[in-house]
Amino acid sequence: MNKICKLSAIALLASSTSLMAQSKSFEGLSLGLSASAIGAEVSGSTTNSVSNASGSLGKTAEIAAIDLSYGFAMGPNGVIQVGASYTPGKAKAGSGVYTDNGNNLTSSDLDGRINLEVKDPYTIYVAPTYVVGNNAALYAKLGYSKADINVNATGGAALTTKPSDLEGWTYAIGSKTLLTNNVYVGVEASVTDYDKISAVRATNVSTSADVKVAQGTITLGYKF
Repeated sequence: MNKICKLSAIALLASSTSLMAQSKSFEGLSLGLSASAIGAEVSGSTTNSVSNASGSLGKTAEIAAIDLSYGFAMGPNGVIQVGASYTPGKAKAGSGVYTDNGNNLTSSDLDGRINLEVKDPYTIYVAPTYVVGNNAALYAKLGYSKADINVNATGGAALTTKPSDLEGWTYAIGSKTLLTNNVYVGVEASVTDYDKISAVRATNVSTSADVKVAQGTITLGYKF
């Protein structure tokens, strides 16, 4: 009977040690390089003293980013990841010609152009993670996202009040798989809902827009 109890205790200890090792596999500092395909939708409206108009547009692009995170083991199967992702550089988000009633203005005083660039987007996040094996984990992510906006507007499109930077929340689900003890690959799907931005072209002409971004990401990283 004593032998059976001892064997049971040893088996239980070995099992708990193995389970703890699962979360330990995703504990610590990680650095990754990611490539993403993104789709952005901008829904906007323009209002003046006598009329208003609305519309939307979509845009797709590919971007690369750097991801830095740290995982804290929380029991045998739990890990809390805290991190940040950053995309250096800028991308053209849109451009247009100022028009009146659908016709391009011909007067040099009224004709105008506007170009919009998004620069240096980043996300700070927390990601509760569930480890499903020694080399695989699933997670959900909540992040705060921000990006700078550069606007170059001329002529009739010139702005008296420029839009503020993009700020919003990112929601994501994903997985991490260890290829070796240190090298991992990650797959993620996310949606970022930015706060509404607004600008004023003249004292009685205001424009506002909602920006949403859907993103699919593949990351190759190293766990230290």
